[in-house]
Amino acid sequence: MTDRQAAESIIRTDYHMHSTFSPDGQHTPEKMCRQALELRLDEIALTEHAEWHPRSGGDGFARVAAYFEAIAHCQARYEPQGLTIHAGVELGNPHQFEKEAMALLSEHPFDVVLASLHWLHGENIHLAECFTGRDPNQVFIDYFRELGLMAMNFDFDILAHFDRILWRATLLGIKVDLPALEADIREAFVAIIRYGRMLELNTTHLGSQTDWRQPLVTMLGWYREEGGTEVVVNSDAHRADEIGRHWPVAHQCLLEAGFERPQSPLTVNPTRTKPVISLPATPWTSAGSSRFQVYLG
Repeated sequence: MTDRQAAESIIRTDYHMHSTFSPDGQHTPEKMCRQALELRLDEIALTEHAEWHPRSGGDGFARVAAYFEAIAHCQARYEPQGLTIHAGVELGNPHQFEKEAMALLSEHPFDVVLASLHWLHGENIHLAECFTGRDPNQVFIDYFRELGLMAMNFDFDILAHFDRILWRATLLGIKVDLPALEADIREAFVAIIRYGRMLELNTTHLGSQTDWRQPLVTMLGWYREEGGTEVVVNSDAHRADEIGRHWPVAHQCLLEAGFERPQSPLTVNPTRTKPVISLPATPWTSAGSSRFQVYLG
């Protein structure tokens, strides 16, 4: 069995992907579902972008009614074939746009809610301008402090791509002194754990930089040392052929950081009485709160 086949036999879910209902999504929900079936996944969530920052366009979740119609269509077509499909959303900086984000979640029955820090100091973290005129170390510190504030001040399920600012810096040739950031990264992890958020290992860029693997393993180890017991692996796919990308690398990183392979996926309960659900304990995880397929610490 190849590393790819081994990882595919273990990772059976993907709760972070985008279709044409996101501005940067390339393929329809139907195509994303068909690819998930090809990969023999058990569960997916189509988590479309919702952004309110003025420089993002600030229109929240465009076409949300049509999105739920598409989800219902996909559920009717593909769930009989064995694929559970969840309605999801990726909220950009929701703690800074609390009124708008809460209104969206209150008005629509999302099953999976992701939160991402896409904006820092008014700049998109994916762009070089985020670092322009600033000490990179202070940018990193501010980013992780803001992650902690987001975890403390808005209720959501999964914190997406926690390491994105560091990865972007390395592409820009900016040196990342990880030991100098340890205290601030650990502090962010403590907030994520204390407030019951799930940490995501986002596989988007795991195959593009081989030298990023060890820093990632180090940070996942810190998360585990601070009491983090669960990590969910997601692809953040914007195209059907990106679903499940770099799973072998993600699997190996988590094992090296001391996590155990997942035993089985859990089912999301689609009935909501509040924006983010709290489910009863499950028998196979020591944390007792996860409804996702996770790696256990």
